[in-house]
Amino acid sequence: MHRVCGVVVHEDRFASMSIRLKGCSFIVADANSQIRSILATMVAREGARVLASLRTSTEALATVGRLQPDIAIFDLHLMEPSIPDALRTVIADNPETAVVVMGLDDQRGTARLAMDCGALGYIRKPLNEANILTALFQVKAIMAFRKSRQAVPKSEGPQHRAVIVDCDVLARGLLRVILEDNGFEVVAEAASGFEGLMAVERHEADFVCLAVDLPEIDGLNTVACLRAVHPDLPVLMVTAHADRETVSAAIRGGVHDYVIKPFEAERVIAAVSALLSIAMAAACRAWRLENGSRLWLSSV
Repeated sequence: MHRVCGVVVHEDRFASMSIRLKGCSFIVADANSQIRSILATMVAREGARVLASLRTSTEALATVGRLQPDIAIFDLHLMEPSIPDALRTVIADNPETAVVVMGLDDQRGTARLAMDCGALGYIRKPLNEANILTALFQVKAIMAFRKSRQAVPKSEGPQHRAVIVDCDVLARGLLRVILEDNGFEVVAEAASGFEGLMAVERHEADFVCLAVDLPEIDGLNTVACLRAVHPDLPVLMVTAHADRETVSAAIRGGVHDYVIKPFEAERVIAAVSALLSIAMAAACRAWRLENGSRLWLSSV
């Protein structure tokens, strides 16, 4: 464990994340020079290159186009009041650069707006090593997975429809990005178990991504309610704490698989693809059993 500008860093916990960040190029934009110093020092210690440290949005937006960093970190206050327009422009003009935004807890709604405009991550202030490295790790993993999928032809068939149920608006946003990047259609999001149940009924989802910790009705009870009406609907559990007791209870309740936060795009897509394949195979078997007996009877 060591300290970087007053921020405690646990080296062993984030060793694998550091490997992913090695060689990445960054720019950091924040009006606060200490914030810029913390971020620049931390990513440099992980083997990344800091191309520029900037204090205004005008400088930052121009520098992204000029230096083409792998990741650009913007403070939300710098981009007000035109956050959507500024983000859409910089992302459209620089598709190889991932944008990460920073803000306080009371800016989470604004952060989600930024993610809806194309930002791939959120760093919460006040800064801490877990928040920073987790956000940057997720962004780097998403970008790498996007590049690996560029050569894969897009499916022209109907998209599988997903409902995401999680009380964390930013987790929902990141999961939406991962799913839509890979050809799935997110037809609804919900912040509670009750809202999730209503969304499934309204939108005829093909699968559900469901968090364990939810208000009103927790994830495990939500699964039980889903199973009463939709016994074959594929459910992917989303959790930050995959303890054996919770996972076992979820599997017994009808969850097909689970993914752990922070999300890894490759793991999410592998899990969703597997549970949809299992559901398809089960549907085919059910069809053969039902229609095979009818065909046999009609031939007698």
